Amino acid sequence: MNGADREVAAIAERQYGAFSRTQARSTGLSEYAMTRRVGTGAWETLLPSVYRLPGAPRTGRQRAMAAALWGGPRAVISHTTAARLLRLDAVRADAIHLTLPRRAKARTPSGLVLHRIDIPREDRVSVDGIPCTSATRTLIESAAMLDDEELEVAFESARRIGLTSPRALARRAAELCGRGHPGSERVKRLLAQQHHDDAALQYRLEVKTARLIRASGLPDPIRQHRIGRYRVDFAWPPPRVVVESDGFEHHGYRLAWKRDRRRLADIEAERWRVVIVTWDDVTRRPQQTVERIAWALAA
Repeated sequence: MNGADREVAAIAERQYGAFSRTQARSTGLSEYAMTRRVGTGAWETLLPSVYRLPGAPRTGRQRAMAAALWGGPRAVISHTTAARLLRLDAVRADAIHLTLPRRAKARTPSGLVLHRIDIPREDRVSVDGIPCTSATRTLIESAAMLDDEELEVAFESARRIGLTSPRALARRAAELCGRGHPGSERVKRLLAQQHHDDAALQYRLEVKTARLIRASGLPDPIRQHRIGRYRVDFAWPPPRVVVESDGFEHHGYRLAWKRDRRRLADIEAERWRVVIVTWDDVTRRPQQTVERIAWALAA
């Protein structure tokens, strides 16, 4: 391996095994030398003028990096692909979504979904070296591809890890949503349900429970309320009622489940009535679950 090949390998190592022809050219390789490496299989083509070194693991991040390299310096990974890079919950992504400037002219390679939008600097971040849209912009752009619950789950997970907030989403939505922007109504519905002082929900089951309580007409609870050294999912302090969205299947192993039973016993010892809600309760028995909560509040 000569010096240029070592430099290419170093570049690829930093980029999940992917590199562009422009990057390889910067090491001093000629067009003939690069074409020969592709022809002999020393480089494998991922996208036009973007390659991988054989042996590098094929991962989603490699595909995303390859797309960004193909798109050029102003391209960003976006929509549901950016949501996956940002580790937002409840989002699936099959194709790679890439956003290019409006005036960019390019034929869409297989496996890419191209969007032509001018993304300002404030809506750009780097995730593990891959340029992508910020969580706030990603939620707005992905809204049309998600249902209401999926969008809320993704938003709550972004809040939980500090990537956005109701205020941040409202500010960008005021500028971006409307005028036929896909998913605008879904974003507006999400914002209408938010209170700036609410704590972020932790898991999808909590979001499902919150949506069930919201639709039931029951009084709004306090989310992530603290009782002594514990934090509970939902609480109504005046009647001292707690709703916990959990169950054995969500703890993963018996010891964690047993610890949670002790935690609930301590909360009950403080004279709080605890209502346990499982996934089946919310998805298969919603009306009965609402009645259980209502009974606890009335009692």
